[in-house]
Amino acid sequence: MCGVFGVLGVHKQNKKNIVVNALSHLNHRGPDAWGLYVNRVIGLGHTRLSIIDIEDGHQPMQSSYCIISFNGEIYNYIELRKELESQGYSFNTNSDTEVILKLYESIGTNCFKMLNGEFSVLIWDKKSEQLVVGRDRYGIRPLYVLLHDRAYFFSSEMKAFDALAHYKREIDPQHLFEHGLLWNTLADNSIYKDIYTVESGTFEVFNVNGRTTKERYYQVGESFDSNITADSFDNTKKAFQELLDDSIKVRLRSDVPVGAYLSGGIDSTIISQRIKEYTNYELKTFSVTFEDKSLNESHFQILASKQISSIHHEVKILNQDIDDNLLKSIYHTERPIFRTAPVPLHLLSHKVKDTDTKVVLTGEGADEILFGYDTFKELKILNEWKLSNGDSTVIESLKELYPHLSHYADKRQFAFIKMYYEGFLSDFDNEFNGLNIRLSNNKIIEKYFNKSLGIKFNKSTLLEKLKKTLPSNYASFSLLQKNSYLEIKTLLQGYLLSSQGDRMAMSNSVEGRFPFLDHRVVEMAFGMPDEYKLKNFDQKHILKQAFKNEIPEEITNRPKQPYMAPDLIAFISSDGQLSDLASTMLSEQYIVEYGLFDNKIVKRFLNKFKNGVPENTGYRDNMIFIFLLTSQICQYWINNPLEVELDMGKCVVDILDM
Repeated sequence: MCGVFGVLGVHKQNKKNIVVNALSHLNHRGPDAWGLYVNRVIGLGHTRLSIIDIEDGHQPMQSSYCIISFNGEIYNYIELRKELESQGYSFNTNSDTEVILKLYESIGTNCFKMLNGEFSVLIWDKKSEQLVVGRDRYGIRPLYVLLHDRAYFFSSEMKAFDALAHYKREIDPQHLFEHGLLWNTLADNSIYKDIYTVESGTFEVFNVNGRTTKERYYQVGESFDSNITADSFDNTKKAFQELLDDSIKVRLRSDVPVGAYLSGGIDSTIISQRIKEYTNYELKTFSVTFEDKSLNESHFQILASKQISSIHHEVKILNQDIDDNLLKSIYHTERPIFRTAPVPLHLLSHKVKDTDTKVVLTGEGADEILFGYDTFKELKILNEWKLSNGDSTVIESLKELYPHLSHYADKRQFAFIKMYYEGFLSDFDNEFNGLNIRLSNNKIIEKYFNKSLGIKFNKSTLLEKLKKTLPSNYASFSLLQKNSYLEIKTLLQGYLLSSQGDRMAMSNSVEGRFPFLDHRVVEMAFGMPDEYKLKNFDQKHILKQAFKNEIPEEITNRPKQPYMAPDLIAFISSDGQLSDLASTMLSEQYIVEYGLFDNKIVKRFLNKFKNGVPENTGYRDNMIFIFLLTSQICQYWINNPLEVELDMGKCVVDILDM
């Protein structure tokens, strides 16, 4: 794992100084070494976290006519190298970086289709004087582009652009609102003006005059095994187990030991058990626990750790820890969050680093591809209700989804839930049912924006923009396949992998690897019949059946518990006092100065908690508070960028090619 930076174009500033200053803001992504390449039109930089070919894999790396700055891992690099050697290519290192270089020399931009991994890459082609930039299929590794002062700038993180003279990031209010609705911005937008993200599964080509090519080499849902039938469960189960096993094995390719996050759920337990089986070193596992028993999963974490005999490290998170570490966490996410879940992961990666572990495997992606979220159950119930012509007895299934509802003696609570879901039936035949509930919950944030910004919620406009990004075969997807696609493209790619995945691990120089996001695993899961993944209300059914003899039954059969952390109660005391951070960021002074939100509306909202946080405070109030607070923190970091410096003694590549 590393950080990459590039500048392309005629620019009045010294390119070497630009690259060095920018890399200082990416040092946490690669503290082991750094390097740069500069010629008359291009500057490339790299900060390195050494994992594969520690001695010789320094970057930027040159071949006969190409220079590369690469962040990520290519898991099939050994197989690709053998193919290239059979074609006459020779290698000077054992790194996956050099494999990408030679593969590009062999087949050009078709190389991206051949890579199994997670990556963001900059390749300068001396022959054509073009810069090729590419990103992995699911957007696991970040890559941003800025057009400023007649030059293009490229970076793993947007904070590196803060090093540029005469430039200051500026939040785009409309994109911020879009992010608040979807937990993601659409297409290639970021929440900042003039900065866009290279989309997952695409590559772009630039010359000194600008971008000449943008091409999608991969689209979620367009490639999957369509031959899996409803009567082939046992064969599919075996094949899926073998494929996931291989995905885990190739992600153990490393010159340093690999650890695992162990939440106590089925995904992380399977991964940890497999690592233990396939390696001969002592496995270190890591988890967070909470003082709030409703959030704490330590019983299952300890159970899993004992079963696989791992050396387990636990980080206990107090409410005060959330408040103390939110500011730094948002420095790394570079975007607002909606729940505080990323903060414990920031602290967890710190623990990982303290144990001298550089790489961990985690379970991201399993819920999206194997129907692990409650939205899949909700849609199944709503669809059955719709097909039954509104037979109200079907909605009794909600008691299976929300068992606590049946405990209310007052039937009004259940009647309210029933009425809430009935509201979605009239709009149930559109293409975006999986987003309706999220949009319904989140559109309330519109009223908190500063009225002078002209922010308006227009659902049809938003969905029309989303339609333009859909795969060509989207209409043929089942209802639950559509939801799976939308969860991957919006929540997973735009929020979870950034705010909770790459960014929180790399905040402490730790690389996360994600076996469930091997494209072979995703494609096989996508092609399975829905009932393989959600049988009645049994989520991830095929995964449980495939590994039921490998992990404790108590973990296989436990109800799913979503990963959550304390929200409002971490910032508001029992007598209604805001923490120093919250009282500052949400003060009238800061609200007015930053200009994003309406001070009167924010004050009215905060007044709800003047006597503390009520026990029945729901999802919406927690979400609104965290969104407002972290949006303000994003602006704070724009106004108060950190001053950081590189260790000049760690420069291992310094090429001036004038």
